[in-house]
Amino acid sequence: MGLFKQPPTPEELEQQKRYEASKIRLMELHKTSKTIFYIDDVTTDSTSHQQILIGEMGIGQLQPGDILEIYSCEGLSIGTMTVDKWEEQAERHAIIGNINRILCYPKETWDGYVPGQLLAKSK
Repeated sequence: MGLFKQPPTPEELEQQKRYEASKIRLMELHKTSKTIFYIDDVTTDSTSHQQILIGEMGIGQLQPGDILEIYSCEGLSIGTMTVDKWEEQAERHAIIGNINRILCYPKETWDGYVPGQLLAKSK
């Protein structure tokens, strides 16, 4: 191939534009949000059948009754949710040590939660 990379294809240029736009949206969310919760995993409680969003708090704190906007990993708004309750859970890892995870129980069931999304509340 030589010393120089081939020029980007039209598809690669379009992907770079989408990435830059996503980065700007996500940076703005981090600047303007009072609360940000990062979803790492989504599961269902076996006894209550309630959804559980497992993740980490980036900014602020969840409160029961909070109405949060759901954002894709590209920073696009894709819905809202209401916090029913939340709890903190410590996990022990051999290499890392203790990690505090937040379990968020939404009031509404929604099939669109995926890891990589974030929940945010504007100031």
